[in-house]
Parts: sequence; structure tokens; C-alpha cells
Amino acid sequence: MAVRRLISETSLRTQILALCAISAAITAVGAVVSMTWTGQQESFTFGPYTFFHWRLTTGVVVASLLGLALVALAVNRVIRSLRGVRDGMNRIIQGELTHLPAPSPATSDIGLLQETFEQMVRRLREAREENDRIQSALRARNQTVDRLLDFSHTIQGAGKADQIFSTLCHFLQTELSLSGVAVIGHEADSSPATTIKAALPADFIAGPVADMDSACCPCLRQHQPRHFRCDGAPVRCAVDQFLKQPERHPAYCVPFNVGPKFQFLVHMLLPEDQAWTEERRQLAQTYVNTAQSTLTSLQLLAEAEQQSMTDVLTGLYNRRSLESLLAREVALAERHNRPLAVFMVDMDRFKQINDAHGHAAGDYLLKAFADCVRITLRKTDLAFRFGGDEFVVALPQTTIAQAQQVVQKLRQAFASVDFSSAITHLDQQPTLSIGIAERSAAQNVLTLSALLGAADQALYDAKNANRNCVKLYTPPQAA
Repeated sequence: MAVRRLISETSLRTQILALCAISAAITAVGAVVSMTWTGQQESFTFGPYTFFHWRLTTGVVVASLLGLALVALAVNRVIRSLRGVRDGMNRIIQGELTHLPAPSPATSDIGLLQETFEQMVRRLREAREENDRIQSALRARNQTVDRLLDFSHTIQGAGKADQIFSTLCHFLQTELSLSGVAVIGHEADSSPATTIKAALPADFIAGPVADMDSACCPCLRQHQPRHFRCDGAPVRCAVDQFLKQPERHPAYCVPFNVGPKFQFLVHMLLPEDQAWTEERRQLAQTYVNTAQSTLTSLQLLAEAEQQSMTDVLTGLYNRRSLESLLAREVALAERHNRPLAVFMVDMDRFKQINDAHGHAAGDYLLKAFADCVRITLRKTDLAFRFGGDEFVVALPQTTIAQAQQVVQKLRQAFASVDFSSAITHLDQQPTLSIGIAERSAAQNVLTLSALLGAADQALYDAKNANRNCVKLYTPPQAA
């Protein structure tokens, strides 16, 4: 073992020189032994060669063969080590970077070569592992990007805000492996001011959030995302008091606004054994920002559509939207056999007031009447500004008798308005002339044009009756 270790620690050049020296020494020793070999020196002759010559030649040949055998053994051992290195290289070429067994080095040079080769294999193995980690991270990132694109496409096709909220909760819970998520809306002018827009799971919110004091919510107050750790301060987000056992779950709350009036909170809880890393917080913020952008676009689109359908001065529907909306109500009344009443309103002597007191006084009258309409009618009723001082009001599922009661309430509300503070030297309280018609098969008033014509005829009768009165449509009598 000591000899083998000594050989393996010797360089190839040294071994070759040593083998040559050993071979020469063996040859010299063989020659000397042959020369001193006793015997009959003249007993065998073959031409000029005597037995002595043959003895010397034989000794030299045997010694040389022995030296060559030693050299062959050493070279074979070196080749075997080199073959091991070659086999390892072939495995690397085939992509195998597992532990490669190598034979014991024949020389120190081969040993250094094997050591360098093993270091190269380790570096390649580490590089492959690092590459695998990078590829895995890239695949995960690509999947995240694909999910974000899927989320964006999904909510862009949504027509209602509730669909966006539920989709946001679904994607957040799936992508971040949340134990619970809720979207909470806050509008100061509404009642209740705070409502749940969406939540997963369904029982994630344990109490009525309408009782939540928004002033106690740091996210709403500061309008900044907050991270609430389990080992942090005992006072956490104001939403926690309405959740089921939130103390053991790391929480993250992201607020965002949609327009000047609407505030929303996305409150998320992770499982107890996980933490809110920077990557998770950024991903959650990206989802929320995408939803906020879509909600803002949806609100702007709704506002633009509303503005295109409403009168700028009064806020009621304009004449442009009258045909489409009333056509729908006529179709519904016909399909479900429901009553439908329509009345037309004209402000008495509006032109005189407008000329005497200016256009500002006339605008004030129109806006005052629109306010009376809003506080008198139901949400399902439709009010339109038909012309300068003419209005059309549709009352779905309302008979003509019920419409008369609505009209009387409207007239009383308009008569109770104090115009003296806005219009000085007003001679008398402004009044209204109103004509009412009902969709009726008996009166042959079934289509939209016939219904509007009947209401207009009733209004004409009210104006001819010295104004400030209400008239019902009566079909013309046959001659």
C-alpha cells in the first residue's frame, strides 16, 4: 500500500525516468550475472559465438524483457486511469452529472487531472442546479404573468363592479394561497356607509361591517397599504374585529379609490405558517391596481353614458333617451299585461318669467321642478326633459288613478318651493299644467307614439282650460 501510494504521488515523467533507470540497472545486472556465470566456456561454439557470448546475450535480453514488462505495467496503469477520465467525460457529454466513480490515479499528474475534472463536474452540477432554479423561477413568473393577463382579460369583459370584485377575490386567493380575502366598500354619503362587496370563503366576514368606524381604520385614513404581523402590535386593522380568528394569521390590507366618492379595502389573510414577503405584497398590489383601473374605466364609461342620456341643467333624462327607454317600458307593459301611465308637464307662463327676470331665473325654475320630481317619484319611474319647459314622466305599473295621486303630490311639492330668495319681484307662484294618459286598448292607445300623443293632447286641454290644472286624456268622439 505504501508503494502504491508512493507511485500515485509521483509524476508521470519521474515514473518513466525511474522505469528507464530500473530497466537499465536490470540489464546491467543481468549482464554482470551472465559474465560471472561459471561453467564450461568452450563447450559450445557456433561460428564466432561461444557459450560466453550466448550467456551474455541471453542475460541482456531477459533483463530487457523484464524492464519492458515493468514499463508496460506502468503504462497500462496510466491508460486505465485515463480511460476512467474519458468515461467520465463521455457521461458529461451525455448530460450525466451525478457522482462519477474514478479509478485510483496512476500518477500525481493523473491525480491532479482527476481532481480538476471532479471540480469541473461539481461546477457544472452547481451551474445546472442554478439553471434549474432560474428556469423554475422563470416558469413561475411566466405563470404569474399569464394569470395576471387572464385576470385583466376577465375583468375587462365584466359589465358590473360586483363581477370585478368577486373575480379579484378568486384570483388573489388562488395565486397567493390565502386563507381568506374580502373586498369592503366605503361611501360616506350612502347608508350604510360600509358594505361587503365580495369575500372568500363566504363566511370569512363574521360580523356586519356596517358598524365599522372608518376613522379607526389606518388604511382608509392614511390611504396606504399596511402589513399586520402576528407578533406585532395588538391593535391591528379595524376590519379584524369582523373576521373569524384573525390574530394568528398575517394580514395585508390594500386600500384604493374609484373616483372621488368610493373607497375600497382589500383585506387578505395568509395561513398561520406563512409570511407576507415583498414579492407577495407586490403581486397583491398589482392585482388591486389592475382591478382599480378597470373599475375606474367602468365608472367613467357609466358616467359618460349617463351624461349622454341626461339633461345637463336638470339632471333628468334628455329627449334623446326618451324613445329608447319608453319603448322598453311599453314593451314590458305589453308583455306582462301591466298598466303604464304617462303625463306631460308644462310650466305656465315660463317665457314671461324668463323674459322678465332673465335666463338665470328660468334655469332656477327648471332645476327646482327637477328636484321636486326626484323627491316625489319612485326609482323605477322615468322623467325626461322633453323641450324647453316641457317634461314627460312615465310611471310603470301605475294606473291612471294612481298617476293622478302622483301628479297631485308633485304639484304640492312644486307649490311649496320658495322662489322669492332666487327670483325677486315675482308676481305670483309658478304653476304647472299637466296632461295624463294611460296605455289602454279601449282607447286605442297602445304604441309609444300613440301614448305620447294622448298625453300631449291632455296637456293641450289643460292649457286651454286656463292652465294650472290636470287633465286626463279622452279620446275624440265619433261624429
